[in-house]
Amino acid sequence: MTVRNRAALWALVVAGTAYGTAGCRGAAAVFLDLPEEPSESTAPNPTPNSQAARAVTVLVPQDTVRPLIEALEHDSALALLPRDAVGNVDWVAALRSGAIHPMRSLPGTAPRNDMSGFAFDFRIKGPSPMFDAVFSHSTHVEWLACESCHPAIFPYRGAEITMAAINKGEYCGACHGTVAFPVATGCTRCHQSLNMPPSGNAAEELGELVFQRPRDSTDQEVFGASQFPPARFSHAVHRLRYRCMACHPDPFEARAGANAITMAEVSARRACGVCHDGGAAFSGLEGCNRCHVAASSPRDSMP
Repeated sequence: MTVRNRAALWALVVAGTAYGTAGCRGAAAVFLDLPEEPSESTAPNPTPNSQAARAVTVLVPQDTVRPLIEALEHDSALALLPRDAVGNVDWVAALRSGAIHPMRSLPGTAPRNDMSGFAFDFRIKGPSPMFDAVFSHSTHVEWLACESCHPAIFPYRGAEITMAAINKGEYCGACHGTVAFPVATGCTRCHQSLNMPPSGNAAEELGELVFQRPRDSTDQEVFGASQFPPARFSHAVHRLRYRCMACHPDPFEARAGANAITMAEVSARRACGVCHDGGAAFSGLEGCNRCHVAASSPRDSMP
């Protein structure tokens, strides 16, 4: 064994020892230089799954028995979900209560590792203790894979997270305000020492996207823009069935404008066509009016 190989082996032994003695949180803090852990009063205490469950990397069949809420019309399904203090759907509460049971991976793909035992929650210091923010890894890993956020949205160390950056759509703002609760009305969900009055803002359905059709689109030439509206995508509809990690960052990069989705891609069982092939969900070539919906029309059907 060469000197270089012996050094590499020794590094692995040290890392394994650190993980085994200090646990997941200690090893992460040592090797990733993460911020401090919050107090016990603010840290959630999820029940970790078994080590064997977290280590699964082989293909497994998708669940065959699905919650009845998935068969309801759009508005009826959302009406059954828990809400936060300002009326937005509380997706974490919906998941933990068993109201929904979204899958971690798309049909026929390798399942995402179950990281629900990773409870490294930490405090981000504010200008005063009142404005300290708690970031809950234990909550986010229920919906997201590590690669959903790292390193594209958050570098592993050295990120200077400010409200100004978040309000510009950076860091937490990449999701919060677009597909997750807005920072403007969800202050106390992160800044837990704040005592704020109830917001008068109306709840909104976040994550409704309207695709932009290219100017030279064949669809417009054949059908006309007014008769064939651009496609709409509802994060809420899909979140009943799948966790964010199932689609992000693969096959869709979680960034506006980053994914060029065409009917050719869908027909080739890529992009939306991974599911919308007539098997897991309706075919993209047969359910035109379920995606191409006029903005004034209610979305009353599920995928």
